[in-house]
Amino acid sequence: MYIAYIIYVKTILFLHGWGTDEKSFAHIRPFFESNCRCIFVNFDCNPKTVMTLDDYVDEVEARFLNEVKGSCCIIAHSFGARVAVLLANRNPNLIEKMVLTGAAGIKPRFSLKIWLKIKWFKLTGLGNGSIDYQILSATGKKTFQNIIQRDLKRELAKLYVPTLLIWGKLDKFTPLYMGKIWTKLQKTATMKIYKAAGHFCFIDDPACFITDSWGFLCTAQSSDGGVYVRT
Repeated sequence: MYIAYIIYVKTILFLHGWGTDEKSFAHIRPFFESNCRCIFVNFDCNPKTVMTLDDYVDEVEARFLNEVKGSCCIIAHSFGARVAVLLANRNPNLIEKMVLTGAAGIKPRFSLKIWLKIKWFKLTGLGNGSIDYQILSATGKKTFQNIIQRDLKRELAKLYVPTLLIWGKLDKFTPLYMGKIWTKLQKTATMKIYKAAGHFCFIDDPACFITDSWGFLCTAQSSDGGVYVRT
């Protein structure tokens, strides 16, 4: 049973992670669709022309913000959080609140061993990269490189849209330390940590994700910062 809130969320824009699509939200979709208007974006993660992060943001602005016809909230995962950050900074009056989970945008910190391995791959051309990278076309690979090389720290420092970060303690793709850096940079961000979840909190623990997200989006109070742990 989920708590009933007085304030009604009219529209939520869902932004999925890299290499997935709107189907990734299947576990939580029925609840949100029964309580508000939902718009699901499907990104082309293997485009025919090379794209940048800004190109994806442009696409969402042109195709989906016009469809909203007013303000909305955002629920975004991983790569979708990258788009959400730039979208919110460009349109602060149109984005009311955001729930970002497994959010990408902080450049990873590597051990010396890993740094040397990456350096070796760049110098020699050896190594196939991640699974995400291997399946892409030439333009898709360049697009992927453009995305992951973009560090959003400056953008986060300018982001004032109230934001709930939901992070899995077991997340190996966007490790927990990235979430802690994020909360220090964005003054209006609160983080909840799911001890038993990984990169897909909304799949690993959909009930808690729905309760936390809906509660945050429907309450009148803005985010007051802080880190909370889900037991």
